[in-house]
Amino acid sequence: MDLRNKLVFLKKIWFVIAMFLLLYVSFYFYVNSERLVDRANNQRLISFQLTDELRRTSDDLTRMARTYVATSDLRFKGYFQDILDIRDGKQPRPAEYSFIYWDLVTANSQLRRVENGQAISLLDLMRQTSFVDNEFEKMHEAKIHSDNLAELELNAMRLIETASYSDMEFARAKAMQMLHDENYHQVKAMIMAPINESYKLVRIRTQTAIDSARDNALIFRIIFITVTLSTTIILWRFYVSLSITLGSSAKEIHALIRRIGQGDFNTSIPVLSGMENSVLADLLDMQRKLYIHENERKEAEEKLCIAAICFESQEAMMITDVRSNILRVNQAFTKSTGYTSEEVIGKTPRILQSGRHNNDFYREMWKVIKRTGGWQGEIWDRRKNGEVYPKWLTISAVKGSDGAVTHYVAMHSDITEHKNAEKKIQKLAFFDQLTDLPNRFLLNERITQAMLANIRSNNHGALLFIDLDNFKSLNDTLGHNKGDLLLKQVAQRLITCVRAGDTVARLGGDEFIMLLTNLNENESDSAIHVGNVCKKILTTLNQTYQLDTISHHSTASIGVTLFNGLQSSIEDLMKQADLAMYKSKEMGRNTFHFFDQEMEAIALKRATFEKDFQEGINKNQFLLYYQAQMNSDMFLLGAEALVRWQHPKYGIVSPAEFIPLAEETGLILPLGHRVLETACYQLSTWANQPKMAHLTISVNVSARQFHQEDFVGQVLAILKNTGANPRRLKLELTESLLISNVDEIIKKMFALRAEGVGFSLDDFGTGFSSLSYLKRLPLDQLKIDRSFVRDVLTDHNDASIAKAIIVLAQNLDLSVIAEGVETEAQRDFLAKSGCHAYQGYLFGKPLPIESFEQLLQKKNIHV
Repeated sequence: MDLRNKLVFLKKIWFVIAMFLLLYVSFYFYVNSERLVDRANNQRLISFQLTDELRRTSDDLTRMARTYVATSDLRFKGYFQDILDIRDGKQPRPAEYSFIYWDLVTANSQLRRVENGQAISLLDLMRQTSFVDNEFEKMHEAKIHSDNLAELELNAMRLIETASYSDMEFARAKAMQMLHDENYHQVKAMIMAPINESYKLVRIRTQTAIDSARDNALIFRIIFITVTLSTTIILWRFYVSLSITLGSSAKEIHALIRRIGQGDFNTSIPVLSGMENSVLADLLDMQRKLYIHENERKEAEEKLCIAAICFESQEAMMITDVRSNILRVNQAFTKSTGYTSEEVIGKTPRILQSGRHNNDFYREMWKVIKRTGGWQGEIWDRRKNGEVYPKWLTISAVKGSDGAVTHYVAMHSDITEHKNAEKKIQKLAFFDQLTDLPNRFLLNERITQAMLANIRSNNHGALLFIDLDNFKSLNDTLGHNKGDLLLKQVAQRLITCVRAGDTVARLGGDEFIMLLTNLNENESDSAIHVGNVCKKILTTLNQTYQLDTISHHSTASIGVTLFNGLQSSIEDLMKQADLAMYKSKEMGRNTFHFFDQEMEAIALKRATFEKDFQEGINKNQFLLYYQAQMNSDMFLLGAEALVRWQHPKYGIVSPAEFIPLAEETGLILPLGHRVLETACYQLSTWANQPKMAHLTISVNVSARQFHQEDFVGQVLAILKNTGANPRRLKLELTESLLISNVDEIIKKMFALRAEGVGFSLDDFGTGFSSLSYLKRLPLDQLKIDRSFVRDVLTDHNDASIAKAIIVLAQNLDLSVIAEGVETEAQRDFLAKSGCHAYQGYLFGKPLPIESFEQLLQKKNIHV
């Protein structure tokens, strides 16, 4: 088959493919046009529904208003307002609202509200539904009249609301007249007139769209049928052309290919006249060439057999049969392995295995040998004396005249010296000779790998340039030997400061580079992490060094630069880190500095924040705010003490910003001590005021604070020094405290309970909740978390959890208090469920002590 015929055949194939693509495209557009018809019909239905909804809404408002006037039943006034709010987008639309009939709603007591649904006005829905301007103007006109009618109906209902009992019948009669007189019906008619006009406009517009979509669908249907028929005809013509191209039937072609594959190069099929360029003719030509190649292969096989016999050479050689039994070895084999021919003949090469390679290695080796007739590669074997050594092994299969394998010839050479030289060269090329750390060359490779990895993960990396302070003075005074000892110890210490995937390298002299990889996608978080590593390095290098008999103290200056991807070259990164290191020198040494000013600002801000925090504790900048805890009778039970930071620069700082920092740095301990002490002083003050003496104060205690060995002693000492009544102090613990050392916690709680201190379990139900531990704890109170209280009226799950906590507290003989109570409805639900103590904005937000005591002067709060 010549090139020209191949090109013609390929063109036919591409033409058939093109027709299939055209068939697919026409089918796609046809299906899409049918969908557009459905969409136009659906648009028509929705438009009618929305147009009808304004009319139906007006009728529903009329029924609700008249029913309310007639019965004074507040449900119908509520339904009236719900209808208005849903129509005006002030309340989420219920599902399938277009099919809701408000008379059925009244029969079912109430409409199921949707808290998370879409709140959108009816007119906005019309805009979204492609109402044109003239249609929308009519509906807007009807909406205005509907609003006027709704105002009239509201006025009628207000007559009922404001009427005294004696005037009720007169008011009802007047209201009914307002809802039935001529003026009312005229306004009603003014609503219906533009709605009817809008109906006509919508019907014309949507019918036009449907007709247009149907016409388009018909066109695409005709196109699709035409393309389908054309494709069928072309496929038949292609089949005829394919038969001519093959030169015979597909069955005969397949049979010829199988015979060739089985090695039959003699049997042929006659080629008909005119088929000289067919596939059949090409196969027969290939069969002839394979016949010639087979004869050449047999000649080469004979030559290989001769070469196998003449195997005595300087290379170690071994011959085995097909079952891998050793038949013969040469003198070079004996010299290399230590085994004589008598010791190995009759055995298998397994006698040489070192154990370094598993079965999968040998299985893969034999797969290659059987597939290709040979294998070569590096392998580790064992000499007779037990020494394991590397060698380069070549295995060749020897085949007989029938093509079957008769023998295997293996030849190997000892490469031990080559491997040793390779290791030495690698160490010289990639590692520092003094410290065994990676040198500049290997460091550059790893930096490049880190940059490429950053591109994939989008995580940042960091380069730290570490220079020992005053190292030259050490060399000048104690000598280079002591300097080398210091460099070795510094290298070992730096290695302990990084993770397994990071790199510590030595550039030369007293200069070290640390490469930190895979930090974080966020640049700020990466800078904070690197800052912590720098602090660890400085602390580690600050420890005393023992240089033989001399104790030596050394510090370091660090320059840091962050990178992400290939935005900067390695040379630029090194320069940046170097410049930042010299900035550290200028700042007085024994510190670190970021090249990037913004990142430096983040690290410095954290350090400044820690400093400000400590200073804030020392200067009494932390204030206590108090939030009232009430019962159902508005009787003040006590307060929760909540800490605030009066920062001299930033003003009042929320606990959410500084409590995590305090936990992380350990400053939560002095802060917690100060908060507890201040609260106890307040209890002592209230004890001298008869109206306030009964109040309790709840103080939050962190897990880290409670786990202190002398925590009980601290609390008792504060109570003694402040003179506070222990029975008025309540410590609030979180469930996370119960994750570990539960027995120790229980022991401390009983010790404090014995002195009168009470305990409340805060945020109950949000964390670790083991009833087996809960019943062992000497608790006085469970606190329902605000996350359950917030949606208790709308979320069935939250309501069930709140009720379950209340029942659990009652069964364990514990009091229960709910935090985050903001509405009277929430309070009423909780009270009905059995919870009669509350805390939240319904009763007052957290206030300074002066404002809190003023709050108590309100008439509705009983002290």
